[in-house]
Amino acid sequence: MRTVADLMVTNLVTLKEHDSLAKAKELMQERNIRNIPITDDEGRCVGMLTQREYLRYAFHLVSQFGTQLMSKKEQQTPISHAMNKDILTLSPETDLDMAAEFFIENKYGCLPVTQDDKLVGILTPVDFVKLAHTMLNQTA
Repeated sequence: MRTVADLMVTNLVTLKEHDSLAKAKELMQERNIRNIPITDDEGRCVGMLTQREYLRYAFHLVSQFGTQLMSKKEQQTPISHAMNKDILTLSPETDLDMAAEFFIENKYGCLPVTQDDKLVGILTPVDFVKLAHTMLNQTA
């Protein structure tokens, strides 16, 4: 196991920029995930919605409209208002050591993996923890 392709998750849950924050929140809760890649109609990764970004925008909505209108405002607000568009991507051929350094130095919670401009996977620190766990069990 040497490249991102060996460790990345490929069974992806994605949303579109026009999908609502309410849909993203529901998906995060149902699937117990914290990061959702946002793709366009051609499958290109145009951003990421993380749990942190969702919460930041949710607090903004509450401060502007109060808790009574929160649910309605989440349904009316497209993900594009809250997502991070300035994202770093990896290629499947990226060395795992380099990917690990990105996580350590930048404290990323998730990195999209793209090939030919198309989203093909994601990599998270949890994937490295799972790898470490597997390796520890093999040496025990």
